[in-house]
Amino acid sequence: MLEFVIIPVKKLADGKSRLKSLLTQEQRKHLILKMLESVVDACIEAGLDKAYVIGSDPEVEELTKQRGLSFIPDVWCELNKSLEGVVSILCPKHKGGFVILPCDLPLLLPEDVKIIGRLLEYNDVVISPAFGLRGTNALAMKEAHIVKTQFGASSFPKHVSSARACGKRVAIYASLGVCLDIDLPKDLKMLTKLLRSGHKGIERLKSLDYLRL
Repeated sequence: MLEFVIIPVKKLADGKSRLKSLLTQEQRKHLILKMLESVVDACIEAGLDKAYVIGSDPEVEELTKQRGLSFIPDVWCELNKSLEGVVSILCPKHKGGFVILPCDLPLLLPEDVKIIGRLLEYNDVVISPAFGLRGTNALAMKEAHIVKTQFGASSFPKHVSSARACGKRVAIYASLGVCLDIDLPKDLKMLTKLLRSGHKGIERLKSLDYLRL
């Protein structure tokens, strides 16, 4: 059973630096917060209301608490150390499994979260890749530390190999909602095309005029 979600958020001032050629710093910060809002709401609408957001910014803390969720200050300052630390703290307090989701999945739907939960009922680990099959956009586990978090370069094959090497049952889940993260200009341009097409899940981003590239 999927019981809670962990959503790490990089310091806003440093976020989405590879979009500097297209967006100002304020626009990038605003985009991150809007995407975080979409991810949080998808989890809540899927019935996963135990959400823990790791962050360093008051804006992130405010958004988290407005949704009635828990904010954890990032005292580790490195993504994988932060995740391992938070997992060690939270898992003894919960009986079910958990999923780690990045904050930059603007098309994530409640159905995606529900499917990951259903897959976790029959597997030890559920992993979702980013487009290109290099990064990891969702990592769900039945128990703490079944797989060491290795987010970063080539994390998807690393997570899959680690889980299989331990003899764990692994499910791979891919959908547009969970595979499209926004890191590069090409990702933003794809999002813009979907915005114009009226794709499901894009509603919260329609007010962002700077996406009409």
